[in-house]
Amino acid sequence: MQLISLAVYNRDGARRDVEFNPGRLNIVTGESKTGKSALLDMVEYCLGRDTIMMPVGPITSTVVWYAALFQLPDGARAFVARPAPREGAASTQQAMLEFGADLELLPFERLTVNSDTRALREQIGRHLGIEENLTDPGEFSARSALEANLGHAALLSLQGQVEIANRNQLFHRQSEPGIEQAIKDTLPYFLGAVPRDQALKRQQLREARRELQRIRGRIEAAEAAARSAEGEIRALLAEAIAVGLVDPLPPEPDRALILTTLEVAALQPATSTEGAGVPDGDGRLDLQRQRQDLRDELHAVVAERRLLLEAEVGERSYRGAVATQSARLSSLELLPPDRGDGGNSSTHCPLCASELTEPDATVEQLGDALATLRLQLEGISAAQPARRSALATLDERAAVLREELRVVETALRALVEGDRAVDSSERDERREFTRGRISAMLGVIRRVDENEIARLSQEAAIVGERVDALTAELDDDEMAMQLDSRLLEIGRDMTDLAQTLSLEHTGPMRLDLSKLTVITETDQGPAPLWRVGSAENWIGAHLVAHLGLHRYFARHGRPVPRFLMLDQPTQAWYPSDVEEWDGVPVGDSDREAVRAIFRLLLDAVADLAPHFQVIVCDHANLSEDWFQDSIVHNWRGGEKLIPAEWYESGE
Repeated sequence: MQLISLAVYNRDGARRDVEFNPGRLNIVTGESKTGKSALLDMVEYCLGRDTIMMPVGPITSTVVWYAALFQLPDGARAFVARPAPREGAASTQQAMLEFGADLELLPFERLTVNSDTRALREQIGRHLGIEENLTDPGEFSARSALEANLGHAALLSLQGQVEIANRNQLFHRQSEPGIEQAIKDTLPYFLGAVPRDQALKRQQLREARRELQRIRGRIEAAEAAARSAEGEIRALLAEAIAVGLVDPLPPEPDRALILTTLEVAALQPATSTEGAGVPDGDGRLDLQRQRQDLRDELHAVVAERRLLLEAEVGERSYRGAVATQSARLSSLELLPPDRGDGGNSSTHCPLCASELTEPDATVEQLGDALATLRLQLEGISAAQPARRSALATLDERAAVLREELRVVETALRALVEGDRAVDSSERDERREFTRGRISAMLGVIRRVDENEIARLSQEAAIVGERVDALTAELDDDEMAMQLDSRLLEIGRDMTDLAQTLSLEHTGPMRLDLSKLTVITETDQGPAPLWRVGSAENWIGAHLVAHLGLHRYFARHGRPVPRFLMLDQPTQAWYPSDVEEWDGVPVGDSDREAVRAIFRLLLDAVADLAPHFQVIVCDHANLSEDWFQDSIVHNWRGGEKLIPAEWYESGE
């Protein structure tokens, strides 16, 4: 998208046109206070900004409509008109938008509101190639997902007078609340480093992960219920046997046999005693004896485990003492095999060879002692794995005994509760109470049976596959690599442009998206824009950064306007009003610097022609032919954006 023309309309219907050439360098030169800087504000307003930043003066007092005509990439044109905000207001969302192949600036009589700024940005953005997208701010971010639109793209195509020489601000409106973060969030999309549906897929990934977590929670709950039911059904079996509902089963019955037996017990009439022996009245004595046996065995296991732990503690102390003594004797290995004392090591010191008053242990004897201690240490270490295995076996056996003890105690407790519930000792009533409890438990087991767990596990597997697929598509490392690759290409162009412009630091340059600044490699290390001195260097860094970006946008067909609008890029070389009026700097070095800037812009446009347009509003008015050929408007000698008769007629 490139700019064909701008227009302003007054209350009488008169129109003032400002024409531009697509695919070329367009220079609007002139004196101060002629309305040059207002052109950038008009362009931004016509691209959908709600607030118009036009300074109060002749423009705001006479203009009632602002309009722009754009050439779109698909060959169509877009006519945009925005009414001036009502008196006392600075913003409006009203707009007019029309598309057509041969559109021209419309007359005042045809201007009418038929849209708003949101629809304007969306519809022009679609023609520009901005697809539906969402930029993901991160899973734990408080910010909402952001959709990149024409307004965000415009931030990459405009450089105001106070911005282009700003060492702390690289992009248009970067210092405004929320704008810096919006640029950080949307620039990777405009560079093509992230898929347009990245945020949607990340949202799907978060939802899939939450669903997987919920299913796994249900599986854990079902498995816990099944484990709990396992103990309950064994306790009910013991109770059913105790009250005579069923006959005793063989030792260690499996789960299927227990459930079958309980189902039979639940269907058995309460008055039936056929085939159901009732030992010891209601079987309590057997259960009590079984409980005592389990307690005795559990105590024995716990005692054996305690002995193993105590042995380990004592062994650890002994091992420490042996290891200390072994370490002391290890110094013997530093002695040479022969001290030259004729082998009389028992009467001479092995270190200094001085004669001993009393014979001491020989080096050989001490070495034998060291070898013995090392064998003892090896024996202790070898015993550790066996002890660990024994402790693990005892722990497993203790867990089994505790579960069996819980089952027996549950059965005994149920019998006592049954006595209280029936308020009688009749066997049939106690059986009926137990049969009801069995029926209730079988209902619970059916709800958490193995089929339900298997179904949930299958669901978890399906959702897990979706999580894996989305995770693979949204590989953060891959996206970071894609972004780095694009920034590397832009950085190479920036470095070449900086060398052409002969900036003070001509080392490698690059964009830092985390801080939205330019980084220059210097002899003293990397330097961000704010650490590079002089306005000339700040302006140069802005120019090479934005030209590098637009080179990339144009070459790779990215959905960004194909124009760059610059306001006063040569301000650092026009220190006096006389120079501003004349348009030619006095100093030779200043003239050469200004010439280098415009030559750089001219070459950048020619390199990408006809897919790139540069519009410069500036004081400069150099005499070179190529410069004069690029001038589209020269506002000097009374020539201004707003004709004098507009505001003179209003006085």
